[in-house]
Amino acid sequence: MRQTPVVIIALALVGMASPSNSQTVSLPDVAEMQAKYDERVGAEVLRPHEAAVADLNAKFSAALERAQAAAQKAGNLDDAFAIKKEREAVLSGKYLMPQDDDKTPTSLKAIRATYRASLAKLEAESDKALRPLKDAYARSLDTLITTLTRGGRLEEAMTLKKVREDMLSSTAATVAAATNDLTGKSFTNSLGMKFVQVPGTQVLFCIHETRYKDYAAYAADGQNIDGAWKSRRGDEPFVMDRPEEHPVARVSWDDAQGFCAWLSKKEGRTYRLPTDREWSYAVGIGQEEKWEKDTTPATIFKNETDFPWGTQWPPPAGAGNYSDESRKAKAPANNSQYFEDYDDGFPTTAPVMSFKSNKLGIYDLGGNVWEWCEDWYDSAKTDRVLRGSSWTHNERGNLLSSCRDRHKPNERLNLGFRIVLVPSP
Repeated sequence: MRQTPVVIIALALVGMASPSNSQTVSLPDVAEMQAKYDERVGAEVLRPHEAAVADLNAKFSAALERAQAAAQKAGNLDDAFAIKKEREAVLSGKYLMPQDDDKTPTSLKAIRATYRASLAKLEAESDKALRPLKDAYARSLDTLITTLTRGGRLEEAMTLKKVREDMLSSTAATVAAATNDLTGKSFTNSLGMKFVQVPGTQVLFCIHETRYKDYAAYAADGQNIDGAWKSRRGDEPFVMDRPEEHPVARVSWDDAQGFCAWLSKKEGRTYRLPTDREWSYAVGIGQEEKWEKDTTPATIFKNETDFPWGTQWPPPAGAGNYSDESRKAKAPANNSQYFEDYDDGFPTTAPVMSFKSNKLGIYDLGGNVWEWCEDWYDSAKTDRVLRGSSWTHNERGNLLSSCRDRHKPNERLNLGFRIVLVPSP
C-alpha cells in the first residue's frame, strides 16, 4: 500500500513536545501505527482480494477458451474470433471489460455477466473487510490528535487532523480502485482519455480537458446536439497546432451533461462532471476547505495564496495558457489586459497537456478554458460553478486555485469541461 504523509508529519512532531507535557507524540508513535495499519490492510484486504481476482480471471479465461472451442466447432468465425480477442486481453493482465453491444456473441455476454456478478461479490467482501480496519485506525489517530490538543500543540494537532482526513480518503480511493475493474492507479477509456486517482476523492480525474475530438465523436454519434461547439469564436486563424487536441469550448453545462450521459452509455461506466469539492482536491487545496451542511461554492473559504502552478506571482514561464503577449500580438480584444513579459506561445487556446502537469499528473487546471463543475454556485440554484480560469485572463484573483466563476447552465461562452470517472460500487 502507498506510504501516506503521516510519517512526514511525524518528523515535524519529533522534538516538539512541551517539557511540561508528560504525554508526547513522536515519530515511533505515528510511524508504527502507520506500518501496522498498512500491514493489516495488505494482509487482510488487498492481497486476498488480488488473489481472488486472479483466480476469477483464470476461471474467466478457461470459460472463454471453452466458448471459443464451441464457436470454432460450430464454424462461427465471428464469434470465435471475438472470444479469442477477449481471452487474449484477459491473459495480457490489462483487461478492462468493454460494454456489451449488438456484435457481442450471446455466449460471451453470458460469461461476462457471470464474471461481473462474481467480481461485485469480491468487491463487497473487500469493502466489508476494510471498514473495521479503517475505523480502528481513525480512532487511534484521534487519540493522538487529542493528546496534542490537550498539550496546547494546536497547530500540530490541526496538521495531523488534515493528514488523517486525506490519508483515510486516499486509502479508500486506493482500495476502491483495487476492488473494481479499474485496476491500477490510472485508466484510459475508448476515446483515449486518461484518468488518474485524486486523494481525497472517490473518483478518477481525466488528466486533460475534454478535447475537440472527444466532443466531435459525441456529436457524430448523437442527435439534436447544438452546433455552437464547432465555432472557435473567430479564433480559427490562431488554432494551428493540433486543432483536434484543443479543448472544446462554447459548450454549456447542459451540453457537458449530454456528453457524460453518452459516454457512460457507450462504455457501461459512470462518467460525470467533477463536483466543486473534488476539483479543489485535484488542484491541491481540498484539505483547506471545510464543507458543512449549508456550505456552497459561494460561501466556502477562499485560499488567497495558491495558484495551480504554486504560490509565485506573477506566474513563472510555462505556468499555463493565459492572456499574454502572444494574445496581445495576434488576437487582441477590446478592453482586454495582458501579462507583460509572459508568452505561453498560444494566442488563444492551446492543445491540452501543453504545459507541465501538477504533482497528480493533471494538466491545465489553470488557463485554457473555464471548466464546468456539477454544483450550483449558491442556494439560489440559478448558476452552475466553473473553475480554472481561461486564456482570456491575467487578473490575479481569477487565476487563484480557489477562484470560482458562475454561469447559467444553458450559457455557451468560452467555456469547456473535464470529466471524472466513478469506479464501480
